[in-house]
Amino acid sequence: MPQLLRIPYQGQLPDWFWQVPARVYQNQPYRPDENPALTEQLFAHEAERNGIVLFGTADAGLRLAGIFPKNSSDAYFGFWETLNDAANNEAAFAALADEARQQGYSRLVGPLNFSTYHAYRLRLGEQPPSWGHFDREPVNPAYYPGLLTALGFQPISTFESRLIRPETVPAVFADKDMLLRELGKIPYDFIPLTPEVWEQHEPEIYELVQAIFGANPAYRPVSLKQFRLLYNRHYAERLCPYTSVLFRDQANGQLAALSFCHPNYQALQLPAHEHPVFERDFAKLPRKVLLAKTVGVHPEYRQRGLMSYMGAYGMVHFRERYEEVIFCLMRTGNYSLHFTDGLDYEVAEYALFGKEL
Repeated sequence: MPQLLRIPYQGQLPDWFWQVPARVYQNQPYRPDENPALTEQLFAHEAERNGIVLFGTADAGLRLAGIFPKNSSDAYFGFWETLNDAANNEAAFAALADEARQQGYSRLVGPLNFSTYHAYRLRLGEQPPSWGHFDREPVNPAYYPGLLTALGFQPISTFESRLIRPETVPAVFADKDMLLRELGKIPYDFIPLTPEVWEQHEPEIYELVQAIFGANPAYRPVSLKQFRLLYNRHYAERLCPYTSVLFRDQANGQLAALSFCHPNYQALQLPAHEHPVFERDFAKLPRKVLLAKTVGVHPEYRQRGLMSYMGAYGMVHFRERYEEVIFCLMRTGNYSLHFTDGLDYEVAEYALFGKEL
């Protein structure tokens, strides 16, 4: 068995960190979205509030980051990529678990790349869904969940993505007809999310995201600087301005809810250094699939039906521009799942895993 390295992070990721995914995904029909420059920046940001130790080697075909947050009883593992080798993973996770115990942590949770704000979860199932892979969807070889289960991990949170097929769309409109009729009567302004609107409202959007998702399990607040690593004008340029929206309370001007939606650009196979742009790329797509990616309501505005109204807002423009819609990465039991309950859909499932130490 190859000798596994243990390397405390000291400001730069080693070359083998990047070599492992190339081996793991060389025969897979997809690979995770990973930008080395952004990942390096993320590690540099997070090193200020986490201990970080890397395990693995290119020869072993394994990489694993142990993440030790300050002021938490949970340690995390993230950036995990591996060949299907039980012995190597047993050795790496045993070393990580020993280190976590020595530092006083009671549970190991992952895969989670520092926070639920960033990539986390595994996709479950032996076969990929019909859509293959959408932007920032957790993707991994089918053997990953089995490796974790053999090591004593169990799902602690589960999630779903639901594809609504074209033949179901008329039923969707019939089922939500009342919402569509009422949409123009509610006391909120609808602000379509263009790149210009994003830049104008960026600080408010940042605060709204923190308020909406701050109570989610394993979510950790991020600075505005770190927020801008992923969510910035380049991100806004990929959004569909017809279905992405901010709801603003007409009474006080406060942003109450958000919906970030964009087409599935995967079919274009854009180079890693080129980000998609809706105005440039939408017409090139061979199939128009809308991704309902990030939808949420400020805690002060919940229980008012805004989640359903945002779904209705998106539907107004959906039928004339898109053939299918995927409601992405909804947590099991979350209210957002109810919008598609009772409809015919294809589902993909995901899980975040944990193990008591």
